[in-house]
This record gives sequence, structure tokens and C-alpha cells, in this order.
Amino acid sequence: MHYPLAVTSKTTYLQQTPPWSALLPAILLFALLAWRLDWLCDDSYISFRYSHNAALGHGLRYNLTLGDPVEGYSNFLWVVWLALIDWVGLDIPLWSRISSALCGALLVVSVARYASRRLDLGPWGAAATGLIVATLPPVAVWATGGLATMPTALLVFLAFERLLGDPERPRGIQAGLFGSLAGLIRADGSVWIIMLLGCAALLWAFRGKSRELGVAILQAAALPILLVGTHICWRYGYYGDFLPNTARVKAGYSSHRLARGVDYLAATLLTLPSLGLILVLALGSLRKSLVDVWLPALVLPAGSLLYAAYVGGDFMPMGRFLFPSIAFFPILFALAWKRIAPEGQGLKAAGFLALLLIIQVLGCFDLNLVPDSVRSRFHFRQDRVWESEISMQRNMKERAENWALQGKALALFVQPGESMSLGAIGAMGYFSGLELYDSYGLVTPSVIAAVDPIERSSPGHDRRVGPMFFNDQHPTYAGSVISDTKAPVHDQLGDFSAHPLSRLVEIERHPLPSGQGFAPGSELRLLRFQRWE
Repeated sequence: MHYPLAVTSKTTYLQQTPPWSALLPAILLFALLAWRLDWLCDDSYISFRYSHNAALGHGLRYNLTLGDPVEGYSNFLWVVWLALIDWVGLDIPLWSRISSALCGALLVVSVARYASRRLDLGPWGAAATGLIVATLPPVAVWATGGLATMPTALLVFLAFERLLGDPERPRGIQAGLFGSLAGLIRADGSVWIIMLLGCAALLWAFRGKSRELGVAILQAAALPILLVGTHICWRYGYYGDFLPNTARVKAGYSSHRLARGVDYLAATLLTLPSLGLILVLALGSLRKSLVDVWLPALVLPAGSLLYAAYVGGDFMPMGRFLFPSIAFFPILFALAWKRIAPEGQGLKAAGFLALLLIIQVLGCFDLNLVPDSVRSRFHFRQDRVWESEISMQRNMKERAENWALQGKALALFVQPGESMSLGAIGAMGYFSGLELYDSYGLVTPSVIAAVDPIERSSPGHDRRVGPMFFNDQHPTYAGSVISDTKAPVHDQLGDFSAHPLSRLVEIERHPLPSGQGFAPGSELRLLRFQRWE
């Protein structure tokens, strides 16, 4: 028994593919917004360092001499991909952004093509859906960034499209392959695949338990179980743990984290008011014949919201923990468009599209429909001053660039095997090559055992230790700063004479060469340990 659907034949389904000319405006707008917000976050450089060491033949390690290997990343397949990029001699920071942006462009096209074919929207509906995807502020922000955020969203959507996109021909093996890749490219990617399989199982029961869909569901589930399960076994053999160390640092339930997670959800939804408008209009478009379209489009975003609340939110800007389900909001928009446009209400549909595009494009320029005074009430980064999500992204980009410059300065003067205790281990670690003790515990597991989670902190920063914590390991350096050669030491280091480190370190001053990104007349000040207490 087959459930009646709006599109029932393979030929008709394939004939609804929109022309490329209909998708070109969305692709161009996506490219412009991605270029405007192009950036790299400091955390991405942690993955880059693992990739670089792997490309050099050292294995998937951050530190080469400080203890056993530690999985301080959450994106295995992305690290492997970047290692291949490094191995062939290409620049990881550049090609990570290019790779992510290409995945973003493919996501824009894939969502628009799916919506057009499945809902028979025609070229105008396909163009409208593509524009909605392209202008979503999270899509513009995470088009780059250096992490596996965009590839994960693409793989989750492709798994959905392969399994449920063609009602007459569910492709379970292909869905399982994309689901496996989603689970391998992000440590929690399987969470969204489980949600998808749950939706498919409900549809299977609702459709009268059709054999085709049942077999496809089993295929789509079996491949991730096999491939992701194999990777988990490899992880245990290589790192000695079934979970990545990043999960040990960031996971763990508490009432405080749950409250912070709720604030995270509220702040994200208020930052993205178009999502609420899309949902409201789509609720009137939920037809029984299209249940295989709207059920996943509702369940996966709702599941993402619950998951983000449970883990206590995320430090990164623009709702990164909701992002794997971001493509399903444009599908809800397409459902609303299908209801409005064919009923002689073309102007109404065009007006709704224009309103959403204005809201979303302005959001990419940090102009929000909801006042700052309202959004700031849900301040989830509790150990720092509130700022908008675009401002957060802009400041993270600037900090990463400054740390990258400092890492390049360190590389000029440090020696192989020397070490430093540090908090921002991304760009400084990638460019300097120093062995690093991580005060947040991502690559130094002893931090997790030594401290309890801190309340009123930012997500992912719940555990941290002070600069003296690693003294028993005898690091070479306590820190560094780039300063003007004429500036007194206390200008950069505060009242250093009152700091406990002042008794233990000697400040080395190294002039920096001009023409390599360093300001004229600048120097690197290295805090070298002379003794430890």
C-alpha cells in the first residue's frame, strides 16, 4: 500500500528539475554574502594542526611529545580531508574555506532543486526557495569559518533527500552513505541521522508499512551503524576513548547548563526572526499528501533545538548547534509558497518573499528586527559582555588573525620540542609548532579530572585552569605578547611585578622583521621559565 502523494511517478519527479537560470541569483547572492563574512575561527586551527601533523606522517596528533594522542577535534572526516589538502601542498586555511563555501553552494542548489521537484514549484518557486537558503545569516556566516559546519548540513540534507525525496523510489544505500559521512565528519552528526530515521519510521508506519520504504530505512540505518561503529572502535584503539576529548570537556548535564541552553535557543531565534515567520506561515500548509515533506522539516529543527538546550548551547556565533537542520526551514517556506502562489495570490507570495529577504540580508549586516535590549536578556555567553552574533563573528575573526600573527612570530624564535601553557591553542599552535598545554583541556585531559564545571561561563568554556596549573610539567614558556619595542613591559602585561609568574620567568625581547605582517618597530616578548614552583 502506497500513501497518496502529490507527485507519484519517477518521470514526473525528474521533469520538475528547475533550470539553472532560476538558481543563478541565489548562487550569486550566496557567494557575495559568504565573501563579505569570510573568516576563520581560532578553533578551526586546532583541526588544521591535526591535519598538518597527519600529512607529515605523525598521525592524528596535536602534540607530538606531550603524552599519548588526544582527540581534541570533533570532525574526523574534515581533518582527514584537510590532511589530504596539506599533503598535496595546498594551503589548509584557504582551502578549508573554499571547500566549505562549495558545500554551501551545493546546499543552496540541492534544497531549491528538491523543493521544486517534490512540490512542483516551477522556476519562480525554485528561485524563491534558493534565495531563502542563500540569505539566511547562519548560512552566510558558516559558508566559511574553517569548521565542518556547512559540510555536515549538506550531508544531513542529502541523506534526507535520498531517503525521502522521491516517494516512489527511496534510495536507502545512498541515504546510508550520506548519513555515515555526516556521522564521520562531525562527532554528533549521527544525532540528526537518528532523527531522520525516526521520521522515516513514522512515515513507514503511516504509509501502511510499505516494503520499499522499510527496506530503504534498514539500509540507511545499517551503513552508519557499520561505518560509524567502525570509526568508534578505531578511536578507542588509537586514543583510548570511545568519545572525543572535546565531548568530555563540553558534555555533561546540569540545571545551569539547561537554563543556559534555553537562553541560547531564545537568543538564536530572536536573532533569526525570519525562521519564526516561515514556521507560522508553513503551519497552514501542512497537507496530508505532503507529510513526507513537512514531518522531517518540523522534527529535525525541533530536535536540534532540544539537543542544543540539553548540551547548554554553543560558544560559536549564529546558532551553530542548530545548523545541521538549517536547510529544512527553506523547505517549510517552499510549502507555504506552494499554497500561496498557485491561488492567484502572486503579489502576496512576492511580498512575503521580499519581507523575508530584507530581514535576512539586513541580519547579515547586523541590522536586526528585534532590538538589542530584548536579545541581550538571553545572554548565554555569561562570562563576557553581550554582543550581537555578527559582532561576535567579527571579533572572533579579528582575534584569530591576531593569534595567527603571534603564532608566526613565535615560529621565528622557538625551537622544536619547546612548550607553552596557553588558552587560545588554535592559530598560535598551528603557526608556532610549539607543544602546548591547553588550559581549557581540549588537548590536555588532565584539566577535566582536575576541575569541576564553572557556572556562569560560556558554552564550551566550562572547565579551565590558571597559568600555574601546568608548572609541574615544566613548560618552556608561560606566554608571549607582541608589543612596540619602545613600550614598557607593563603596558602589555599589566602590573607584572605583582603577578606570581614574575618570580619564575624571564622576559625575552625579540625584534620582529618588517614586511611579514608585523607592524614596524614591533617585538615579540617571550616569558621563558627559569624555575617552577
